[in-house]
Amino acid sequence: MTPCGSHRLLIVLLLLAVPTRVLAAAPSSATPETTSTRAARPFDTAPSGPSPRTVLTDSLAVFVVPQVPKPAYLAPFADPTFGSTVERVGNNVGASTAPLPGTWGSDARHVYSKQQPWNSNSTLLTIENEGGGSPTPMILDGTTFLPRYAPCPDYDLYDYRWHPSPSHPHEQINVNGAGRELMWFDVTICTKTRSWALPITVDYGIGSAEGNPSNDGRFAALGNNTAMFVVDMDPQPPYAAYPSVRIGPVYTFPPESLNASAPGSWTIDNLMISSSGRYVDVKFGSADDCGTYDFHRVFEVDPGTLALKPHNMATSSLRCCVFQSRPNGWIFPLKHADMASDPFDNNEDVIVGGNSCEASALGKVLKVRLRDGAVTQLTSGIDESSVYHVSTRNLDRPGWAYVSWFKEDGRRFSDEIIAVKLDGSQSVERLCHVHSAYDGCYRCEAHPVPSRDGTRVLFASNWAQDCGPGCGSSADIKDYIVADAAAGGGGNLPPPGAFRLAVEEIRPNPTRAAPLIFYSLSSWAPARIELVDVAGRIVVQRDLGSPGPGRHALLLDPKEGTRTGIYIIRLTQAGESVSSKLVLRH
Repeated sequence: MTPCGSHRLLIVLLLLAVPTRVLAAAPSSATPETTSTRAARPFDTAPSGPSPRTVLTDSLAVFVVPQVPKPAYLAPFADPTFGSTVERVGNNVGASTAPLPGTWGSDARHVYSKQQPWNSNSTLLTIENEGGGSPTPMILDGTTFLPRYAPCPDYDLYDYRWHPSPSHPHEQINVNGAGRELMWFDVTICTKTRSWALPITVDYGIGSAEGNPSNDGRFAALGNNTAMFVVDMDPQPPYAAYPSVRIGPVYTFPPESLNASAPGSWTIDNLMISSSGRYVDVKFGSADDCGTYDFHRVFEVDPGTLALKPHNMATSSLRCCVFQSRPNGWIFPLKHADMASDPFDNNEDVIVGGNSCEASALGKVLKVRLRDGAVTQLTSGIDESSVYHVSTRNLDRPGWAYVSWFKEDGRRFSDEIIAVKLDGSQSVERLCHVHSAYDGCYRCEAHPVPSRDGTRVLFASNWAQDCGPGCGSSADIKDYIVADAAAGGGGNLPPPGAFRLAVEEIRPNPTRAAPLIFYSLSSWAPARIELVDVAGRIVVQRDLGSPGPGRHALLLDPKEGTRTGIYIIRLTQAGESVSSKLVLRH
């Protein structure tokens, strides 16, 4: 798909207006360069913490990757380019995993960029310990990064995720190796807490290492190369609670016509349910008529039956090549994309990934809204390296995507991990260099994934590139954490604890119409408001998404036919509830 004439003109003007600035990073023994050695650059300041640092937000500079020797185990050092703190959290090959019996292997790292390694309260961190190591997987302390738990002997784990709800911090959601059972499992007491027999054999687990449950941990999309379905793992009223089983009908894929010569042939890479649970994205990995292996089709989930069907997009929304004329679920192709809730767009479900349409001149990182397929350019694409992986697992810091980039000398973001803002402003936070020699080595790829609050990013590296004297072995892959990673969205976030969960005011009250509810939230965790009658029945429920800590307002429209009487407004977040009385009159 080629850009229109005005788009071409905009790109030309930007290229003329933006000079390329190549900067050599300071040696590892020196302090980061100051503004006296180059043009002034914008900074954001972290809002809290004992030693807040400035986060580099200049998106235009091109840095030479510095020579940095491989760091020692659990020995934090300052990245010489960005000033962030980087720490190796995997020990040397053969070293003891004490207090657990076992040794560290040569391949000790997390699974993937779209699989959150920290549990919901960030006290535990799970990694794999392969390459001759044991135990694997291994659970570390989420702060000290020391080994804490080995696998439970009775846990048939295969494709697992930490439960995202703070109410279930020790439980993982897992599909077993046979692909016939979905379960919740408490890894600290080795107990299966919930279980579902699946209607078909699931070849992809929870999206083949790339899918996740909905942000509240309620819904999951499961499937194989020919069919898929949705599971409601935590049914809420009016549906009967677990152990009542609520699984949607199996959707069998018709001919997808990715390729005109073989309309009934395809390969599915992964399935992903959206952050809210309203949509399922199917990412195809087989060849198509447009030369990309990254086409996505979006399906809507019926809220009552959980049935799936293609979701019609706006005909005007951008798609690639011949797919422009196919709005029945097809969206712009994205590579290594992840789901998110967009706080800059009323918490709409979006998918964020790398531009995978060869004919498009849009930027390298794009956002697509699932409701209509609208495309937003998050980076300019000018003098940028190529996008490697994207993660939006920062559920408690929505509004940002964390991106790794290929090493391409002389280009912006080469070998870096950065955070990209979802508002379309093309704002970035530049965090660290990766230093990994990854050609022909999948496990050597960084696959960065942020902690839930975005203050830390876990990435893998063999530290065998741009490492000067003291390089690591290219076959020795370990996890690293870049800390102090979040600038706080411009330094304007409230400090932790500044707000408490509260229904502050209902206006008017009593009321004959929809009341305006003023409430405050204490964190970025998802929240909901319910209208409850005196018998305890939920009359109206509104999922609020994750608007963040602070004061908010909602116009709550009671259902038609709601009777005169006394009701309770109940606000719930992170397992905590508060309430206030409302009187309705008709």
